Amino acid sequence: MDHPPQTRRRRLRSLTRLDVSAVSIARREVVWLWSLVSIAAVTLVAVGWPVTASGYGTHPAAAMAFTLVDCAAAILAMRWPWAGLSASIAGSAALAVVTAGAPPEWPWPWPVTVLLAHCLTVFVLALRHSWYWAASLWLAGAMLTVLAPAALSDGGHPSAFANGVVLVSLSGGFALFGVLVRLWSLSVLRMEQAERLSATETGRRRELEERNRIARELHDVVAHSMSVITVQASTARYRQPGLDEAVQREFEEIAASSRRALGEMRGLLGILRGHDTAPTAPLPTLSDVTGLIESTRASGVEITYREAHPRGTGEDAGADADESAVPEVVGLTAFRVVQEALSNALRHAPGSAITVTVTDDGHELRVAVTNTAPDRDDEPTPGARLGLAGIRERVTALGGVVSAGPTLDGGFEITATLPVEDTDPLPA
Repeated sequence: MDHPPQTRRRRLRSLTRLDVSAVSIARREVVWLWSLVSIAAVTLVAVGWPVTASGYGTHPAAAMAFTLVDCAAAILAMRWPWAGLSASIAGSAALAVVTAGAPPEWPWPWPVTVLLAHCLTVFVLALRHSWYWAASLWLAGAMLTVLAPAALSDGGHPSAFANGVVLVSLSGGFALFGVLVRLWSLSVLRMEQAERLSATETGRRRELEERNRIARELHDVVAHSMSVITVQASTARYRQPGLDEAVQREFEEIAASSRRALGEMRGLLGILRGHDTAPTAPLPTLSDVTGLIESTRASGVEITYREAHPRGTGEDAGADADESAVPEVVGLTAFRVVQEALSNALRHAPGSAITVTVTDDGHELRVAVTNTAPDRDDEPTPGARLGLAGIRERVTALGGVVSAGPTLDGGFEITATLPVEDTDPLPA
């Protein structure tokens, strides 16, 4: 079932709002993690470079370059796991080579700063990506621990075994901790999203319950009253014999209007109750405005109707109706505007003359309903004060403009301008 673009946008916004809080929380967590990892990496560079250059007797340029690569691996791993894994292995291997001649009292093949940078990268991989990235780096560190002493130290370094045990156990602990934190974060995020969806569904259920309650009230009060009016008007000629033709026609018009209103009321009740099936009765179009005005004239109101439709109204546009007719959604909105404006004039300005003007210039459809000042002192019929609000909602939903206000002669005018191009059809 197709929907107008405004409906689709509203639904998209409602769906997007479901996870906006969760996205904000996750984004804040990522920003904090980026900041902490960056600070830790910079600190390890500031400490590791001079320690590697002075304590291990490494050339300062080589110590700086390899330390930067090794410490930058954690930052790269935040976004690109393969880049962080490669940089950590390359930096650790290079530093193991350049520090191979370390004094016995200095840990090797994993200097303290290199060991900490390696554990930081393992933790970031486990926290940000799938577990196998952290497992791969942990395995690479274990292999480097075994291969480096055998290839680079002929007599064996006294601290190589202990240094390797510390590296394997400590990096494994960081990997396990990172995986657990990642799983916990994902479970918390899913739980929060489930709670939001549950709250949204609860709100929708309450809305449906309220709509059903309103539908029941409409059915019990309005629909029942309209049915009584229809029956009374239809049977008046039989219950009151001797009525002249004019009075009988008046009752027939009342019966027809009430039946039409009752049919629209049934469609409204179906919408309120959320029925999936569409109403079987056709929706009014711009061509039905003439019939609406004729039925309103039957009540004795003076109505002047002026129209100009160079493109046709849909039913009488000929073979090119699909291309040249006013779109159905625009025609329906124009019909409702005229219907509500006539109802307002009948209620609030009894006895006034009404002028209805519908003009289509090919780009915009302009509907104007003007009534003069009432010529009788009848008490205006009270209303719900929702008519103009309903007109504005209908027109603005199509990108149109509504103006309403008193005229210089004491009357009232409602003008609606509707775009007739690039307008989606009515929902099926």
